[in-house]
Amino acid sequence: LFLPAFLASIYTFVVKGIGGVQLPEVATQIGSDLIFVTLILIIFYSVGSSLLGITPDKLPAISDYTNKRMPTLDMLDEEGRFMPPQMREEEQKKKDAEDKKKKDDDDNKDNDKN
Repeated sequence: LFLPAFLASIYTFVVKGIGGVQLPEVATQIGSDLIFVTLILIIFYSVGSSLLGITPDKLPAISDYTNKRMPTLDMLDEEGRFMPPQMREEEQKKKDAEDKKKKDDDDNKDNDKN
């Protein structure tokens, strides 16, 4: 509700500054009501989908943003600590390098035995 109120205040400031025109009370009330009803519908959709076992991911822009921000199990290390994507990539590169080195060492040992 912050963004609509902020935009309304800017609009009111501009309108009053240009011609001293005051925005009718009905206009701001309708805007507030539309925002409130939209918010309630989004909440009902999310709760209803969750109760039915469906992921509520059909809201444009909101769903994409939420999916990017929500932590998942693959974002946690073995000890349950959160690891940002950059750290996970670095850890994976280190692990891959260690695995490759170990494999090369094992191959060298096998070649020495023969």
